[in-house]
Amino acid sequence: MQSTEVRQTFLDFFESRGHTVVPSSPLVSPNDPTLLFVNAGMVPFKDVFLGKEKRSYTRATSAQKCMRVSGKHNDLEEVGPSNQHQTFFEMLGNFSFGDYFKEEALPMYWELLTKVFGLPPEKLHPTVYEEDDESARIWSKLTGVPESQIVRLGADENFWSMGDTGPCGPNSEIIYDRAGKCLRDGSDCFLTCDCDRWWELGNNVFIQFDRSADGTLTPLPKAGVDTGMGFERMCAVLQDVPSNYETDVFAPLIDRLRDLTGDREITTERRPHYRAVADHARALSFLIADGIMPSNEGRGYVLRRILRRASYQGRLLGLEEPFVSTICTVVIDQMGNVYPELREARDRITSLVNGEEERFLATLESGLVRLDQLTSGVSIPMNIPFSISPQKKGHLSGEDAFRLYDTFGFPLDLTRKALEERGWTVDEAGFEAALEEQRRRGREARAKDQDQALLAAVRDVSATAFVGYESRTAEANISLLFVEGGAVDNVEEGAEVEIVLDTSPFYAEGGGQVGDRGRITGPAGEIEVDAVRTLGGVSVHSGRVTSGSVASGASVTAEVDDDARRATRRNHTATHLFHRALRTVLGGQAKQAGSLVAPDRLRFDFLHGKPLTDDEVCEIERLVREQIVLNRPVRTDVMPLQDALDMNADAMFDEKYGEEARVVSVGPEATDAGPFSRELCGGTHCHATGEIGGFFIVDQRSVGAGVRRIEAVTGLNAFRWADANRSLVDQLTREYNVPAEQLPARLQVLQERAREQPKQTGANLPDPAQLVESAQHQNGTVLIVERIEAVDADALRNFGDDLRNRAKSAAVILGAVFDGKPSILIMLTPDQVEAGYHAGKLAKALGQEMGAGGGGRPDVATAGGREPETLDAALAKAKDLLFQQV
Repeated sequence: MQSTEVRQTFLDFFESRGHTVVPSSPLVSPNDPTLLFVNAGMVPFKDVFLGKEKRSYTRATSAQKCMRVSGKHNDLEEVGPSNQHQTFFEMLGNFSFGDYFKEEALPMYWELLTKVFGLPPEKLHPTVYEEDDESARIWSKLTGVPESQIVRLGADENFWSMGDTGPCGPNSEIIYDRAGKCLRDGSDCFLTCDCDRWWELGNNVFIQFDRSADGTLTPLPKAGVDTGMGFERMCAVLQDVPSNYETDVFAPLIDRLRDLTGDREITTERRPHYRAVADHARALSFLIADGIMPSNEGRGYVLRRILRRASYQGRLLGLEEPFVSTICTVVIDQMGNVYPELREARDRITSLVNGEEERFLATLESGLVRLDQLTSGVSIPMNIPFSISPQKKGHLSGEDAFRLYDTFGFPLDLTRKALEERGWTVDEAGFEAALEEQRRRGREARAKDQDQALLAAVRDVSATAFVGYESRTAEANISLLFVEGGAVDNVEEGAEVEIVLDTSPFYAEGGGQVGDRGRITGPAGEIEVDAVRTLGGVSVHSGRVTSGSVASGASVTAEVDDDARRATRRNHTATHLFHRALRTVLGGQAKQAGSLVAPDRLRFDFLHGKPLTDDEVCEIERLVREQIVLNRPVRTDVMPLQDALDMNADAMFDEKYGEEARVVSVGPEATDAGPFSRELCGGTHCHATGEIGGFFIVDQRSVGAGVRRIEAVTGLNAFRWADANRSLVDQLTREYNVPAEQLPARLQVLQERAREQPKQTGANLPDPAQLVESAQHQNGTVLIVERIEAVDADALRNFGDDLRNRAKSAAVILGAVFDGKPSILIMLTPDQVEAGYHAGKLAKALGQEMGAGGGGRPDVATAGGREPETLDAALAKAKDLLFQQV
């Protein structure tokens, strides 16, 4: 059975039994701060299980995209050697939200496996939680195995939880016997043996409890069922292959990789590298399609680690040029029909992956050289104090591992992998300690602990009723006061406090819009609110008691700062206008990648590979201002999500939408083209565009590979910005005594005069022919190492070119001092490069000799230093290195 048929058969089976087929959610769960990525099929339904979200169905089935690369569920290290583990995978699932339970769930699953998928019943072995008598009785009836022989396992195996907190409960797994005997010693091993004989085909989780941060299990209002089946593993069983990587899910990726490596057969030693690249290419493609961008923090760093691991695995296969984007293309072609977001993001995926890999490869070679030096005890002097202790040969220190990470971008897992190939280990604890110190995570860790404790505290609090669309004030009761890690009954003047209200007019940060500011006034005191966010389904107001005292349970008046709210509304509506104008000017590919809407400004990130031209900026501003001047109406409607999408309303990739969506439209409907803008949005907006007042783009810059950022101002801030720029122009016109329209020409003349100032030339350079003739020769190669006086950098490079061109085989190293700083130029003829010599590596070593650094291409490179006195020593070092190598 082909993989596409496996997926569809699963969904069709449960749909025919009353389940609603629910599309996969993105890999990022925007409403769950405890998870880096969605790691199980039930994650999108977490609030439904907790009773905090209602849906129109009580049975659901899905094929959910999942990532397991962090926390409790982390399979990254298993990828490659393991037949089954992946970082990215699909979880086939069926769910009951208070509808059916064990007596219906287990027979359905048995029918799917034995009747629909046709697996032999004698090869299927159910397990239950050691205290779950009910499941044992059901399995005995289904399989004919005596109840006493149904395998019972403890909590480590058969009590499931999504994470440290959240929904959980006993589970019942179905284990498939692949071989009939132990694959290690041929014995009749027990089904917990890790010999690869036993494969878990499904896990029926009976969600009955909510686990709090302190471990307390609270029964849920309604018990549910969460059944998960690993899609790729089931494909391997049904296609009768020994690993997930030999199914048609992975075969096209591995075949393409073999085309690149030229391997006819994949040896046992090389097999893990092929598997890792195939897995990582899938993970990268789906992460980027879901909006994750490479960075040094959080999800972006996970993406970067995976890409670097894939690139390094390719290097072990002999691939020295960027190749990972090629494998990602196969992923897109293979899975784009099922997950259209892959096709839509094709250019972004290939561009980001290729650019990231190129940047990594630029430092990988230097990092591997440094690693070789560390493991061999050889050291070239560096300004970064790498060291190796003779008594610790075979074990890399944590500090050195950290410097490889900090200097060359080597994640610890990549360093560990490279060391394993050399028979070395690494001090991981020392690495973590160094990382901890460098990032100074103490404050962040305390803040995270605070959020975890607060999340636990709000679990028993009812969701906040938001009335901020209709009013900026509301009468409310205080549901919770939280100070320094715990709930309190009363807070006094000066206290920093987190407040939860049963009703609130304050907009909670979300969709790019900052939370409202304002005040909460009670009978005996007042709290100034400076931020609001959503946590665990409630609105958490952060603020400071400015007078008196405030008690939990008190009746209060909540009031939003009117000026700040109006300014935020202007910026949010202007953001929608800008988004539409941007895509009108640049095209539909300029998709939103993030935004910030605050009272003082708006910020908009979008996918675009180059700066906007002046003409493009002017046209975008013109389109936005035109809508402002026309005073277009702004309307909000609540409708079914699918209806909104059918109307082509723009939606953000990383936002979680319910079955009902709020749609903000700008402009009249009664036109052929419809309104100027239509977006899914939960934010606050103007009633008409004229309220925006003015609009100016004030800044644009790159914030990552293929991502641009625009900042703009509206309202009074727009006029303040215009006044400041007019004042600057007036000042310049007075200083240069020319009208404003002549300023550009006047400044250009001044720049040209500056460029025409006398420069040091190469007049004092030695005769190149004489220098070549008198140079030392070794094995047919001309070796020139000279200090040159009184030249500029351009003259030095031209002189070096002249010297190199006069010899068929040459290594030219020239040193000079520019503006009090030593500089070295290195040039190699093509035959020297082909022989394996690298000017960039030599430049790096010489730069370190001079207390700085260097680098460049294999044929041309430069090095710099701090003190001119170090130049002669570096040139002497260059002579030694050349005569050793050539």
